[in-house]
Amino acid sequence: MKRTTILCTAMLMAGTVSMAQTTDMQPAEQGAAHSYVSKNNHEVLPQAKDWALGISATGFLSWIGNAMNGNTMNSTPVFGNANGPDAFAIGNISGVALSGKYMKTATFAYRGRFQVNAGQNTYRNMVLKSLPTPDPLNPEAVEDNMTSNSYVVLLSGGFEKRRGTGRVQGFYGAEALVGVAGMNRSYTYGNKFSDEFTSVATTTDFINGSSTMMDIRNHASSTGASFLAGVRGICGVEYFIAPKMSLGGEIGYTLGFSTAGKGFTTLETWSAAEAKTVTINSDNYTSGGLRSMGIGLDNVNAGINLHFYF
Repeated sequence: MKRTTILCTAMLMAGTVSMAQTTDMQPAEQGAAHSYVSKNNHEVLPQAKDWALGISATGFLSWIGNAMNGNTMNSTPVFGNANGPDAFAIGNISGVALSGKYMKTATFAYRGRFQVNAGQNTYRNMVLKSLPTPDPLNPEAVEDNMTSNSYVVLLSGGFEKRRGTGRVQGFYGAEALVGVAGMNRSYTYGNKFSDEFTSVATTTDFINGSSTMMDIRNHASSTGASFLAGVRGICGVEYFIAPKMSLGGEIGYTLGFSTAGKGFTTLETWSAAEAKTVTINSDNYTSGGLRSMGIGLDNVNAGINLHFYF
């Protein structure tokens, strides 16, 4: 009985300490709306005329997971389905975006998002060199290259309204989005066409490293610029982990419109009449079609966001 009493007393004391640690933030005053202060009397929630800067926290959270268990393959948490169908008129827009807010009042904010992502990838693959008399015991190789340049620009602006008086703040609102995206590719090959070699070993898949004999091959291509526009209803939640600093996420319902740009493909082949390599140009359109319109759930950047208010 004595042991039971001691155990219960210890559990009660531990619970009291735990409650004291987790309730260090109290409402500024009884019934006060959208004001919450820490034990050091610091305002926790955003107030009128505050500005906010937000970034995706998924990379940081992944780093924490890697550091905790030594596994570099940890996936980052997402608020929604990162692999799901973003509203197709917006497209599969990924990468880091900066977001900002201006608190008109403690419960109403103007918001914007800015994202400019561009990159270049160069793929290399070795193929057998075209020789008049190849030596099967000492094969020679040459290098094929494909360079891919892509870009995405996305801008958005809108508003949100907030609810809640504690560290958990819900919000809802709307915004408009506009953007442009595109991709270009260029190719160089180690084996050149000639009168002697009108068909040469050429890379057909740079990802898998496969090749075959070809007499006509890619020289350059472009998807053209795709224009993206839409309006989006949003709802989400923020949890204030410290004064004026929050982790949160959101989902949206987007009505969007897109136009796929006019692209081109350039092929190269050997012309016996001209005794040189010539190019063949043709216009083409992306596989998504010329125009599309739709409505559906989305999660732009599909991640956990970190916001700082100041």
